[in-house]
Parts: sequence; C-alpha cells; structure tokens
Amino acid sequence: MKFTRLSFYLLFGWLAVALGDALYRLWQFTQATERFDLQASKDTLLSNIWMLYAIIFIALLLVDRISLNGLKRIKLQRKISKTLPVDSFCEVELIISQQNDELKSRQKVKSSSNTDKGLNIEVLDHYPESCVSKGLPQNIQLGDNQQVSVKYKIKSMERGDLKISKGELWVSSLLGLLSKRLEIECETVSKVYPNFRSIHNYVLLATEQRTRQLGIRQRQKRGQGLDFHQLREYRMGDSLRQIDWRSTSRLRKIISKEYQQERDQNIIFLVDSGRRMRTKDGDLSHFDQALNATLLVSHIALKQGDAVGLKVFGGANRFVPPKKGPSTISTMLNQVYDLQPANKASDIIRAAEELNRSFKKRSLVVIVSNIRAEDKTELTTAVKMLKKHHLVLLTNLKEQALDDCANGELFDMKDALRFSQTMGYLQQREKLHQSLTHSGVIAVDSLPKHLAINMANQYFDIKRSGRL
Repeated sequence: MKFTRLSFYLLFGWLAVALGDALYRLWQFTQATERFDLQASKDTLLSNIWMLYAIIFIALLLVDRISLNGLKRIKLQRKISKTLPVDSFCEVELIISQQNDELKSRQKVKSSSNTDKGLNIEVLDHYPESCVSKGLPQNIQLGDNQQVSVKYKIKSMERGDLKISKGELWVSSLLGLLSKRLEIECETVSKVYPNFRSIHNYVLLATEQRTRQLGIRQRQKRGQGLDFHQLREYRMGDSLRQIDWRSTSRLRKIISKEYQQERDQNIIFLVDSGRRMRTKDGDLSHFDQALNATLLVSHIALKQGDAVGLKVFGGANRFVPPKKGPSTISTMLNQVYDLQPANKASDIIRAAEELNRSFKKRSLVVIVSNIRAEDKTELTTAVKMLKKHHLVLLTNLKEQALDDCANGELFDMKDALRFSQTMGYLQQREKLHQSLTHSGVIAVDSLPKHLAINMANQYFDIKRSGRL
C-alpha cells in the first residue's frame, strides 16, 4: 500500500499550516513583552486549524483504508498466443473482473475506455526483463460484476519459453488517498520462436524481382540439372535443341520443350551455435539472425519442391533430417526455438563427420557461421570431408562494425590505425574465401542484416546452374 499524489498534496498543506503557525508565533514573540513560555502556550487560530486538519486527514485515511477491504474478489486473466516470434511485437490481453456473488447473473463486459464509476485501477504486468512492451501501464475503472479488457503489445528479445507468472494491479481507494498493490497469479507460458515473419514479405519480394531479372523463375533452358516441364509454342530466342520435331510435325507449327529447375533435391543447413555467434549487431545475435535466414530460405526451398534439413553444431547438437512438406518448418522451429549460442568454440570438423555419417545422399550443405582466417585449417579439413558427398555453400557472417570502420572517416592517428587493422583483417577473409572458391566451395561474405537475401539468391543461382 502507498500514499497517492493527492495524499502528499494534503500532507504538504498540513505542513504549510504548521509552518504558518510557527512563523506567526515567532512574530508574536518579537512583538510581545510576556515571557516566551506563556506566549507559546496560547492557542492560535492557525494551531486550531492545524489540529482540525490533522484529525480530518487521519479520519479520511482510515475511511480510505477500510474502502480497500474485499479486493480479493478481483480476478485477472491473461490471453497471449502460445507461439510468438522473437523481436516482433505481439498483442496481449488482460481481463480484469470483479464478481459480486449476488449479481453473477447480471455480468457484463466493457472496454477499458468506459468511464462508469467503479474502482480506479492501474494495470501492469510482470513480463521478464528480456521483453519490452507498449501500452502499459493503463488506468481503468472497474465496477461490480464487470470485466474490463486491457490490451498491450509485448516483444521478446530472446527465444525460448516466455513465462509470465503474475499481473500487478494498483487499486485506488474511495477518496483516492491510498493505493493498494495486488499481485494476482495468472501464469502463462509461450514459446518464442525464431522470427522470419518480419522479413518474409521483403525477402520474397527481393528474390522474386531478382529471379525475374535473371530469368531464374520458369527459365526456358535445357541442360544439366533441369527437368522437362511442358510443351508450348516456339518463342523468339528458343534454341534449336528445344524444338520438339515430332510435335511440330503433328501440329504443323513449331513446338518447343520447356524445362524447369530440378526438384526433389536436398538442402541441409549447418548452423554454428558457438561463441562467435553470440556477437550482436543491433538487438539480435548472429545466431538469431542465422536462424531467421535459415528458416526463410528453408521456406523458399520447400516451395521449390526440395527437401530441407537442419543441423546445429557448436553448442547443443540437433539434427532434423531433410524432408518435404509444410510440417518441416514447424519441426525445425520446435527443434531450435530454445537454443542459445554456447560460450565455447565450435568444432566444425566433428560436425562434418557427423553429417557425413548420418546423411550421405548428395545435398547442398549450407554452412552458416562466423569463420576467420585463423580457422582455415579446420575449415579446409571439414569442407574436404563434406565435398565427398555434397555441394558446399559457406555463408560467412561478418560484424557490422567492420564495414562501419572500413567506410568511416578518419580524423586522427587512432582512426587510421584502426582502419589499417580492419582492412588487413578483411583482406585475410577475402583470401580465405578465394582459396575456398578455388577448391570448389561457394563462399559468400555477408552482414547479418543481408544474410537472408544473400542465402536466397545463392540458392536460386545454384538451382539455375544445375551444379547440385
């Protein structure tokens, strides 16, 4: 329980009367010829007002304290989705009700904007520190046998189980002098999944535009890795090898064969969850960015008719074998939603060994990690092992700070030294990528914010080229 602002205003008024009385007595003492003790013992108008003020104030506080009895009839219920995307605002509804046993049959519902007389309540919620909210606290009025709905938005910055155990209400007294705190148990548990909802439309649009410009989607091409799709009339630009002479002879017009990208291929994402993936650019770690991009490209690959799998290494090792169907995304989400990057180095050689043992059918293996020049020996060994069965694509994350330093202005010697060291580091990364490319690996350097688009574009390029 606490005093409200009104109580403090009244208390300050009481103190002001006391101060005024003291100053008045001091002035009288300077003007009077009587002894001080006799002068001080006399009552004044201000002292009488001060005493009456105190009695009334205490009485009002007692009345207000009594008015706060019986608050156990207030109930709180929370409605929140069982699944939430990380780093995305979602709606939460709190329903506050007060039931009078004699009036249960007359229950009604009103919104938080209703201004009927009732209890004045400030509504808060006990969400974890990893969350941010919009729309709290809110002030409502609640009458007997009524329900008030309060809606706010919450955003979790961490994946895993989001547990909200209690709600908090501050109920104002009848006269508004006191406010009583109520903590009401209303536990809810939601699963916070990797989020590709926020970038889904953007990336799909970007990849769609790019494939349209490059002719990837329904591209008329005959060659390795492309399957026959349909027959159609000849179009300008079709090669002679595309012409179906038998159909042309039968229909007496030139008919071409149209080919589509090969389907039923396997895509396996090998995602690092070691300590380097704990690096944050913005609100999300590199591991979260990697999961978001992986799920987005998995969605695209499933739409293309391919089977998609996932292996996480470096921390907790989890493996989802490649399969098709819309349930694949749900399976992947349930496997990784509670994973956090470990505080230890990753063992990519061991991950490659385990993947080769568990799945030998030729696949596109997409490694998502933060590889540096000092990792060249381990990475080269792992890639050689994977290349025995698979085509390897390395998407190598780099920190945003590197680009900021490389493109920033130089003001002093310290900036120049930092720029020189950064450029040396980036050149080493570039040499590593070049050596991987010469060995038959597709290597891409990417900022976390561009990872989804870069991975999607590389996937389409590989499908178009027929290399898989």
